[in-house]
Amino acid sequence: MPRSLVFHFLLVGLALPALAGSQLDGRLYLSKRTYSAGEPVFLIFELKNKGTKPVMIGTADPLSFCGGYKIEVEGARGQESFGCYGGVGGSCASSDEILRPGESHTDRILLNRSYDLRQAGRYSLHVTYDLPYGPSDGDLAMLTPDSSHETFDAQLEIVLESSQDSKLKPEFQTYLQDLQSGDPHRRTEAAQVIANLAPPFLEGTILQMLDSPELKYFAVRGLRSLGTPTAHRALVNFVKQSPPAQSAGEYQDAIRYLGEIGNQNDVALLLEVARANPPDSYRRAVAMESAGKVGGDDAVPLLAAELKDQSIDVRQSAVRALYSTGSRAAVPVLIELLRSPDERMSGTAEFGLQVLTHRRATKPNSETKPATTYPRWTQWWNTHRENTTIFKYDQCGDVVLLE
Repeated sequence: MPRSLVFHFLLVGLALPALAGSQLDGRLYLSKRTYSAGEPVFLIFELKNKGTKPVMIGTADPLSFCGGYKIEVEGARGQESFGCYGGVGGSCASSDEILRPGESHTDRILLNRSYDLRQAGRYSLHVTYDLPYGPSDGDLAMLTPDSSHETFDAQLEIVLESSQDSKLKPEFQTYLQDLQSGDPHRRTEAAQVIANLAPPFLEGTILQMLDSPELKYFAVRGLRSLGTPTAHRALVNFVKQSPPAQSAGEYQDAIRYLGEIGNQNDVALLLEVARANPPDSYRRAVAMESAGKVGGDDAVPLLAAELKDQSIDVRQSAVRALYSTGSRAAVPVLIELLRSPDERMSGTAEFGLQVLTHRRATKPNSETKPATTYPRWTQWWNTHRENTTIFKYDQCGDVVLLE
């Protein structure tokens, strides 16, 4: 599949604020109507205070879970995968901004951060933005949970056609220059574009970005986007040479990306990384789950050995890693864990069986203890172990009761 494609974007619908008397005039549109694939695609939101009084609006990273945007591109593969049972949560940076009469606020949203738009075809893009706002007297007071909201909506059709790769180089020359800019915002945007689009001719640039403390985070994502053998080796070396981190960042991301790449040769490294991190750290859990994903059947006995660890956190991580393997061999291990006296272990094992088999022994929200379902699971497995379908974590589908 050629990397050089052309995007044609057609705006087929746009809903303005629902309140006709609102001071806020908003518009959602695309930065261009035609793109070469592999070129950054920006969604723009412009908001203007057309009234006579200042208005306070809430702002956050548009692509964070608290950014207020819901962006769906039907048919395009998402850049972040949380499987069928995960999602995003936690806290994120947000702020309030005052728009005085006549002032505007603009969001530039790099769609390539969320979606891989490099395959020819037609895609339906639907954007909804829920904006919190309220009156302002000019003070820096924060919006309250019961503040008013405006909803903006746009429907777009995306058509991708073949083109020439040579058209991309002039486009990326601008971003290469911006990496050296004295403007932090321009440097960050350039790094995001290069990291998420990662054209092959910039492989050397992305490798060089690993040496920059400021750009290292983006370089790691760029290596994942490249998907080349050289990029994989660079990720492996980066993980090997990085000391266990004290917070989330490029180290944790690199571990997760190795799990997504799926090279079985990385199992030993990932387990070594897991043991080098504190038992209760999320980094250890990510490393063990990544080991499960890349190891499959071969990882099951290694992860089962971790179930003997004294730390409940390590044991819990091992259970989650077991059902991340997508392995038939993990099912009987999880069934035995239903009898664990620690309800955290038995509950996690019960969930793992649901992930692997798309079956459950009780109805949703049942208060039945996992241990009491052990005989049913044992009987069912003895009958169906050879012919039942085993699912991976990202294979979604209905969950049914055991026969």
